[in-house]
Amino acid sequence: MLIPTLAVLLFVTIFWLMFLGKYDRRIIVLVGGTLFVVFGVLLDFYTLKMAWQSIYFETLALIFGLTLISSTLAKSGYFQVLAERVAIYSRGDGWLILVLFSLITYFFSLFVNNLATMVVILPVTLKLCKRAAINPVPVVIAQIVASNLGGASTMIGDFPNMIISTAGDLHFLDFIGGMMVPTLILLAVTLLYFQSRRKEIFAGTNLRKSGGDNSVDLFSNTGILAEIQVDRSLVRLGTVALFLTLGGFLLAELLAIPPAVIALLSGFVLLAMAGFQKKELFVVTGSGDILFFIGLFIMVGGLQAAGVLDSISWLINQVSGGKPLFELLALLWISGLVTPFLNAGPATAFFIPVANELSGFIPGDAVWWALSLGVLAGSSASLTGATAGSIATSQMDEHIKQNPEVLRNIPQNRRLDFREYNRWGRPIMGLFLGISSLYIILISP
Repeated sequence: MLIPTLAVLLFVTIFWLMFLGKYDRRIIVLVGGTLFVVFGVLLDFYTLKMAWQSIYFETLALIFGLTLISSTLAKSGYFQVLAERVAIYSRGDGWLILVLFSLITYFFSLFVNNLATMVVILPVTLKLCKRAAINPVPVVIAQIVASNLGGASTMIGDFPNMIISTAGDLHFLDFIGGMMVPTLILLAVTLLYFQSRRKEIFAGTNLRKSGGDNSVDLFSNTGILAEIQVDRSLVRLGTVALFLTLGGFLLAELLAIPPAVIALLSGFVLLAMAGFQKKELFVVTGSGDILFFIGLFIMVGGLQAAGVLDSISWLINQVSGGKPLFELLALLWISGLVTPFLNAGPATAFFIPVANELSGFIPGDAVWWALSLGVLAGSSASLTGATAGSIATSQMDEHIKQNPEVLRNIPQNRRLDFREYNRWGRPIMGLFLGISSLYIILISP
């Protein structure tokens, strides 16, 4: 009992330090992984070999290659041009801004890391809301949820699905078949949810309607597009790399080539041809995320070696009465409720051993879709649920700092913080878990 207790205390302490936000999360997790190995060796439950075997190197290869593709396309300026064209099309209509930018965020997140998508699209969104004199907070929250949905739709859109693809030996088309339909339904439900609160979103705002006289002055001038420098060679290189990589993923199962190998090759080609500067390499190669997940995988391996995850499996079995359908639903709901506290990537890594055990006697891929949908629901519940929330908060704070007049468009005590996001995110999580439960019931073996 001593070893599992110490392992849980160490794990909770590491995540508490990350939650405080005072230290670099990569350093904290690497220190945590090191401590797990040290305690494991001293207490004879976790060895260096076990720690090495706990690392999903295929996931790290996916992160490396796909982050380079995302970085190339983001650096090209093409995404910013598309976002600005959407802004011009909106003509300052607040509701149209929310819908269009949610859809474009979802679409980009299908193929490009959803964090890169948020970094590129959010500045345009904030600038547009300022020009339209509308409250940016609900619009940004809708985009965070849309980025989570887009990332969860495909194998390459976010870190949780990259981890799941490796652990479950799943391919690109598996995710299209298993996740695209439910996420599209959830996207529609999200927009309906915001529609139901439309009056609250735009309360006190003198909305410009599409095509109105005021909107023409503010949004029909395309001169702003000239401010964005588009590197056409990077656009071509990034686009070709993306489509060749997707084509490789489609053929991977047929050719018996791991998707990680394809992503790795794409990454090395872009590294050689995209002309990134040395000071950019750490960011564009996703090295920070790779270090983070190395530490995380080692920590989760330590929890598994200490027998902690056996307790989670036991809990799911007890709650479900050992019935496969109820075990799937238990995995969905428990992972959903845990994710807001751990963040989507760590929560997925945490539940992978549990899902692996369940997949041993539940046929098909329903176990993996239950985990992916549970993490998706939880990641949309709070700002800590997905890294996109942290990025959005930082960009919003910086935007307000540079443009204090924006505060006139934000109701008092309604700035983007944990409390305000939870006010929108908790109902969304409830909707997602309910609808996802119906989906799991339909596809369960």
